[in-house]
Amino acid sequence: MFDIIKDLKENIQKNNMKNLVLSAVLGMFCYCTNNAMEHKEKEEQIEIKNIYDVLNIMIDSQIKIFKAKENIKDYDKKIYSAIKGEEEKIKKKNVLVFIRSQFSSDEQKEKNFDDDINKIEQYFHLELKKENDECKDENLTETFWTAPETKEGKQGAITEKEKEPIKQYFNTIIEAENNLSKAFKRYYEIKKEQNPEAQDEDILKEIMNDCCGEEKQDDKVTRFIENLENYWNAVTEEEGKIKNTILTTIRSRIYLGTETSEKEFIYFFKQKIGIEEKKEVECCPCCDCLEKKKNIEVIEV
Repeated sequence: MFDIIKDLKENIQKNNMKNLVLSAVLGMFCYCTNNAMEHKEKEEQIEIKNIYDVLNIMIDSQIKIFKAKENIKDYDKKIYSAIKGEEEKIKKKNVLVFIRSQFSSDEQKEKNFDDDINKIEQYFHLELKKENDECKDENLTETFWTAPETKEGKQGAITEKEKEPIKQYFNTIIEAENNLSKAFKRYYEIKKEQNPEAQDEDILKEIMNDCCGEEKQDDKVTRFIENLENYWNAVTEEEGKIKNTILTTIRSRIYLGTETSEKEFIYFFKQKIGIEEKKEVECCPCCDCLEKKKNIEVIEV
């Protein structure tokens, strides 16, 4: 009887030890998983305390795009030829076909791929153009090719080795646009927390004024670029040689001169924050229709 009790006691102790070990392993697994998730969330967040944190991200992102573009400048002729094909002009539809073709078929099947292409379109100001519209320096943020007759460089088909830096250039734009969106969204949230009753348009105008600083010029984008230049002087001169190019590109990213600078500025913020534009309502001039249109216009975006 004593031996039976002894064996039973030992088995219980062994089972308890197994349970303790199992519990410890499961506990460590849960701890590591939660830590990994928290770390990932922290990585995805962008620290924003004021407008200058946003401007710093804008400058840094544009510098990265500039450097990525420099890495493909020797392929100007090849890129131009690949986009142009048999057309006499480089058109939007051809530019988009070229951009998409730089990514593998598997990458194109990813669910966020179209969103990434949309971000590239927004960066270049392609989103409002028609398929057959010509793409050139005057109506794009920047071009990533130069016509053969005005540029020395390699000719022929783009090789697999050359394709990688071209793709990296577009990926840099996607990353820059994503980071800028996160920054402006967070800054918008801060402004909304400070004034919960404010309408979207009022907050957007506040953000615009914060970007522009205290200068009294009427042109909002000019004020913004001057404020950005003054801030840049206070932060770093390491990229001084490309400073004017970066500022010019940022200006073009926001404003191409097709509308008033304030309207284009607000449109840029809406893109970054994710606020949809109000739709124009076509209607007849009868009282009922005019009243419906009036009601739609006062709905918050």
